[in-house]
Amino acid sequence: MTARLQSITLLAAAAIALALSWPPAALAVDLSHPRQQRDLTPALRDQLTETISDEASPFLNAEDEKKSRNEPYVDLQPQFEYLPNYGPGGRLVVSAKLGGAEYVPPKSRVGKGTSTGKLKYLVFTYSLVKGKWVELNKPRWETQDLGPKAAKKMTAAAERAEKYKAAQAQAEERKRQKAQKTPAPTQAPAPAQTPAKTH
Repeated sequence: MTARLQSITLLAAAAIALALSWPPAALAVDLSHPRQQRDLTPALRDQLTETISDEASPFLNAEDEKKSRNEPYVDLQPQFEYLPNYGPGGRLVVSAKLGGAEYVPPKSRVGKGTSTGKLKYLVFTYSLVKGKWVELNKPRWETQDLGPKAAKKMTAAAERAEKYKAAQAQAEERKRQKAQKTPAPTQAPAPAQTPAKTH
């Protein structure tokens, strides 16, 4: 339970870091009238997610390839954080972010590895134009360095999470094997029916 709570704490820290990052001034975003999350309706959010997902896939694959080559990689979480705002002419402008911690892969290739203490975010910026999402800028990376102390905590939390995940998998496997060994209940044969006597 402690490992899960600490993992949630780290995710909360990442969410705060995402909220602190905002679209650059070059987008001419009007920060004096920030939009709220409710301005991005579920339908528009789903439409934007579908639009960005294809664009994000190569970045997710690239980080997986870095890990396989034993290079520092970002453990991007496949869940977008949306930051809607006003753009030029009152258009809806949304920065969609994928965030994750950077790790140095372990030599054993098992687990996430050692954290560098950096949180990195891949930012996609889109504007709603006539009911369609239009990309304003190419995806860009943002980095927040939390320092060596945070790196140690993140590494320890990742190790505990991996152990918890492995324990859960072992428990499921034991449960599956037990189910296979347990014989199916047999049904008692139906009582023989006595033919009716005729007079």
